[in-house]
Amino acid sequence: MKLVLVGFMGSGKSTVGRLISKRVSLPFVDLDSVIVERAGRTIPEIFREEGEEFFRELERETLISELRREGGFVLSTGGGAPAYRNNMEIINSFATSVFLYGDFDTLYSRISGDGNRPLASLDRKKLRELYEKRLPFYRRAHFTVDTTGKMPEKVAEEVISLLSAGRGKPSQEGQGGQT
Repeated sequence: MKLVLVGFMGSGKSTVGRLISKRVSLPFVDLDSVIVERAGRTIPEIFREEGEEFFRELERETLISELRREGGFVLSTGGGAPAYRNNMEIINSFATSVFLYGDFDTLYSRISGDGNRPLASLDRKKLRELYEKRLPFYRRAHFTVDTTGKMPEKVAEEVISLLSAGRGKPSQEGQGGQT
């Protein structure tokens, strides 16, 4: 199984992804960590020195490379990856995707002041606009799990249950299920 977790900054993709990978005995891949390792620089450094467009292209190349890996894995993307070019369609063609939904206020409280997230430094209004802009891309995932008010362990259980049962009702967009 190839599983890709998508969602806005602070939705728990890395934390939940690690929990799922342990429970289903598959390797965990954090796309941002792979980018940092390959580039030899932190993401804030890449943004500062090369700009966001350069980072998004590097992110896209790394994403495609990781999706083409043999065998199964659990991969967490950065929050912007699904909204760049046709990345969400590429993700869906290689793997099962799950959107970890969180309401904006909860996510904002988790990420505000996080220096490792270059876009988290945006003011609240601009960050909300970015959240709203990215939602339609995330909603293209095969499934959606609402993380609001849930501990990461509970979210991981829901994702595993959803995937093992192969269930889920169609979302409003007609793409994927929601729990």
